[in-house]
Amino acid sequence: MKIGIIGGVGRMGSGLAFRLSKNHDVLITSRNFEKAIQTAETLETNARGFHKNSMQGEINGASDEDAIEQSEIVIITLPAEATLPAIQELKAHFRQNQIIISTVVSMKKSQGTFRHVPLSKPATTSFTDETGSMKSVAELIQEFVRPANVVSSFHTVPAAYLTDIEKVLNVDVFVAGNDDTAVSAASKLICEIPNLRPLKVGPLENSRLIESMVPLLLNVANLNDLKEPLIRVIPWIPSAYSGCT
Repeated sequence: MKIGIIGGVGRMGSGLAFRLSKNHDVLITSRNFEKAIQTAETLETNARGFHKNSMQGEINGASDEDAIEQSEIVIITLPAEATLPAIQELKAHFRQNQIIISTVVSMKKSQGTFRHVPLSKPATTSFTDETGSMKSVAELIQEFVRPANVVSSFHTVPAAYLTDIEKVLNVDVFVAGNDDTAVSAASKLICEIPNLRPLKVGPLENSRLIESMVPLLLNVANLNDLKEPLIRVIPWIPSAYSGCT
């Protein structure tokens, strides 16, 4: 399978490319095409050193358009403020049955703490739902890329952990989406990264809750001197549920 990562030269995009290239061909993009090529070469070398003979995929740089058109799954890892303008410009390249995974969080830092701040209203989308509630980034992306299906995930996975082979990943990954097939495909992809456990949390509108967890975790880290706190859901009654089949 081919996976395109839009904004793949950043920490989250690079980390996902590093991990997912074990089983898949990955295309990473950047506004600077040469940077995408150079970053891909470095990631490819590091990934082969990490996965060794088990690595079946490869990592290459690409334009946004080529990454979208050639991939079954497209992961959006852009900065929040750049996301909607980019997706609006690229919307013609998305297609039916394609799965789009949004990792994007809109937040701001003020006086040492982070807060969740919904994106400003795009000119061609509805900023709020029928109840007047502000939409998540993932919901706004969905408006542009129909009939492709958007899934919201990976927000609470520290990007630094994905590329650091010394880090032990033991993280629950929340998955929100309206299409069961897309949610299952995203969950399967999560399961391919050792010690990540996908947990379904309902429709795409629940991405509002997932996205707001990121500034919360950052504040927990900064205000309590905790480095890279993780989320793990612990049931009251012990369970062997892994989220992966």
